[in-house]
Amino acid sequence: MVRNGLFALALMAALASGLASAEPITYQGTLNVNGMPATGTFDLECRVFDAAVDGVQLGQTVVIDDLAVPAGVFSVEMDFGEVFDSTEVYLEISVRDGASEDVHDILLPRQSITPTPKAIHATKADSLTGLGWNPGGTVFGGGQILHFGQGDDRVLINRQETINPLEYFGVHITDFATGGIFISNADAMRSTIFAHVTGGVIGASQSFNGTTRKWTLQVDAADILTADSSGINSLGYGYLNPVAQAVTVAGDVFHSALGTPFRASFFGGGAYLSTPGDNAPLVAPITLPDGAIVTKLTARLEDNAVSDISVSLTGALSDGTLVFLAAVNTEGVAPMAGIQSLSTTEIDEGSSLISTFSTGYYIRVFSSSWPGDSSLRIWSVTVEYTVDGPD
Repeated sequence: MVRNGLFALALMAALASGLASAEPITYQGTLNVNGMPATGTFDLECRVFDAAVDGVQLGQTVVIDDLAVPAGVFSVEMDFGEVFDSTEVYLEISVRDGASEDVHDILLPRQSITPTPKAIHATKADSLTGLGWNPGGTVFGGGQILHFGQGDDRVLINRQETINPLEYFGVHITDFATGGIFISNADAMRSTIFAHVTGGVIGASQSFNGTTRKWTLQVDAADILTADSSGINSLGYGYLNPVAQAVTVAGDVFHSALGTPFRASFFGGGAYLSTPGDNAPLVAPITLPDGAIVTKLTARLEDNAVSDISVSLTGALSDGTLVFLAAVNTEGVAPMAGIQSLSTTEIDEGSSLISTFSTGYYIRVFSSSWPGDSSLRIWSVTVEYTVDGPD
């Protein structure tokens, strides 16, 4: 009868070729009977547990019958199945004489499995045996895909909870050190890219080219925004909805279009022709962004004279043709002391779109007979418009 045993784990065998679901290890030990090296044949039962005492058995029981033990030394191969991962496990061996039908004697204490056989798990990472990992096949040049989760899993670094429910990958910095996610390409001739995909289609991407030193934002495969050492170029960057903006021209900057005498105050007093009965227009340039759509013109003026006054936004095409976009006037309005504010939303059809490539724009103020004093004058003109993106 076997009464006592001393044994030690010596080395681990490599994973058996073509065996994807088993993890055989080679176990070498010494066996004593009554304090003396055992010689003969013996039966072994080998089990793995998750605790040094009691606990739950992991994997299958390995039964080895009629093992030859010369001079107390033996070597066996044990295959418990998938039991070696990052958790600590313990090996328990029971033994009896090979010719006996008695119950096996349990050799105590159980032996902790050292990290060496556990490292088998690392050699099998390409078969994705861990919980949540699934084979994903190959793409491009046969490179393997590592696929984890079923679509609801989240990866969080340096914290345990997401910032909001839409976060699926998050990196958190706990101090004032700079940190984040770095995308690297060892080949300086290539680009690093970050793509945004919805509905299975790449809708947008941002990339940096190591050769041209240019950062590019694309939407639907078209360059929208680029940036390099020379600056930023907006090729198609736009707002989600048109944005309303405005430009105001002060009355002080108006001048006579025909060179006739006029007065323009540098203290907010507006402008007017100073010769009674003169009918030349006052004009002032205005700068509007290309692609803008004019929506409104507002004139702030004073008309306390018999004569009327009209104010218009006018475009001068490269061939000399004039285009009137919007206008207001005081026809039918009784003379009134003080500043009046007149607005229009009546924009000439087809001319509301600003085209700075072919047209220059200015404000025109006209009266058929200027009284020659401040009873008829222009204080300021505001042009409102919408744009689809920054100029």
